[in-house]
Amino acid sequence: MANALVLLLGSALGIIDQSVNATPISVSSDVSTMDAELAAMRADLAALRREQGEAWLSTQRASEIRALVSDVLADSSTRTQCAESGSALVSGYATDRGFYLGTVDGEQTARVFGFMQVRFVWNQGYDAAERDPSSNSVWGAEVRRAQLFATGNLAGPSLTWLIGLAFGAAQDPVDFQAVRLDPASVEDPSPTISYLNVTKHLGSGWYAQIGNIFTPYTYESHLFCTAETQMGECSMLEWLFTAGFTTGVSLGYDGDAIRWQCCYGDQIGTAPSSWDSASNQSLAFASRVNWKLCGNWEQYAYESSFRGQEFGTFLGAGVRWQNGRAQNPSATDGTNPLGVTGDATFMFGGANILVQGIWVDQWVSRDEAAWGGLLQGGFFLTDTHEAFGNWNITSTEGTQQYATVGMNWYVDHRALKITALVIAPVDGGQPALTSAVLPPQGLGGGSNPNNNMSFSLQIQAAF
Repeated sequence: MANALVLLLGSALGIIDQSVNATPISVSSDVSTMDAELAAMRADLAALRREQGEAWLSTQRASEIRALVSDVLADSSTRTQCAESGSALVSGYATDRGFYLGTVDGEQTARVFGFMQVRFVWNQGYDAAERDPSSNSVWGAEVRRAQLFATGNLAGPSLTWLIGLAFGAAQDPVDFQAVRLDPASVEDPSPTISYLNVTKHLGSGWYAQIGNIFTPYTYESHLFCTAETQMGECSMLEWLFTAGFTTGVSLGYDGDAIRWQCCYGDQIGTAPSSWDSASNQSLAFASRVNWKLCGNWEQYAYESSFRGQEFGTFLGAGVRWQNGRAQNPSATDGTNPLGVTGDATFMFGGANILVQGIWVDQWVSRDEAAWGGLLQGGFFLTDTHEAFGNWNITSTEGTQQYATVGMNWYVDHRALKITALVIAPVDGGQPALTSAVLPPQGLGGGSNPNNNMSFSLQIQAAF
């Protein structure tokens, strides 16, 4: 309102000035009157300008005071919350790293991240007697996996901790030892603790670890979680031969070309668990070495090779051995199982090839060897669309072959991924034990599953 009045008075003065200059005034009394009125109006205009300026200054001053008060309150709040630690807190979110909280000096940190997989499955089977392709076709949706992790460091970056909580519609390979004891448990899993360990970084790439450790053995055991697999699911070899977790101690080395880890602890695959003289091995040992011929270790963190990455080649080998006793559970890979595995990975910056083989001297307490092989590869058709396929052959209780083909769509890089795949047994029947791992793959289980094929559409969201 004041601005409008100032403009109005200014316009009036301009008009009066123009009138005075353009039209001669012949009567002196009229001139004197108009001069007096013009002077009064100019005085009013000056007063209004002064008031407007003071109001503007007051507004600016109020804004500055409010900002100062906010800064003081924020600083006071920070000091109050961190009075015990003596350091201010920082927090936020980073892509591929999750939510984090820590002190400015980095001595104490915590980070929370995780992923979820929801899928629709359609399975076409046939009845063993009627051989009708349509009689046993079933479909449905499920939460395949939901896993939450928390990690951070204590008293500096050299001492780190890790906790993992897993839930899913069917047991994961890391829990498959329980399935071998009770095949029905694959369909009724409960939330479990996966990772639960503390790591001390010793310098020059060396580290020591204690707690619940992901046993270093198979190819996929070097991956942090299933979200990093190419198919969004573990391979059949991982399901049948995994070492799962081990409660114990571990020593490792992360170098420029070599990454090596070995662990000693409880009976492989039963962690986390308490010690029990009737169920624990007297010695359980596992080790894996990864040799990088070229490329970088960041590529090796995922099974897929994304466009723009450099060429990389990685070789891996693992071994596991247990010295059991007569009172140990006989259904857990035999009394004294020895297993070896080897793999080769080729990353082409938009395409990848994986070759893997595995052998164990006993299979579920039988004095008979078992083995398996895997050939897998993928190719990016565009920057976000990847076609893939694999072929598995296993010889456990008979020989079976499985083939898988599918497509990945990375909607938002690795944060949102959609996978469509078809898996089908190629030959051979599935005995009771092996068939226990078929439902998680999307195939039908039971004592005589008689699968034809299965289609799966899965959405994976990571944060």
